[in-house]
Amino acid sequence: MDPTIFVNERVDIVPIFYAHAPEITLCVPWKMKYRNQEIVFTVFGMRHPTVQGKRMIHVFDVSDGANDYRLEFDAEALTWTLVSILEGHHVRD
Repeated sequence: MDPTIFVNERVDIVPIFYAHAPEITLCVPWKMKYRNQEIVFTVFGMRHPTVQGKRMIHVFDVSDGANDYRLEFDAEALTWTLVSILEGHHVRD
């Protein structure tokens, strides 16, 4: 059974921009507000751009040290979506 919790909700994100970082980590999500809870990301897993129709979407896999999160940034609409959560007890399996 897939332990992934599919959310697909827009969320508030505070990004951080690094002036001298490699292109892949120039801009990354730093923290998120999800259902009145502030989650600070401590681990950056990966980012990969993809296309959905005519839209450029940047997919981020991040962690707060306890849970893993998949976020999507729509570069045209300028919106962030929390796609899914993988809770910690599954992350360490």
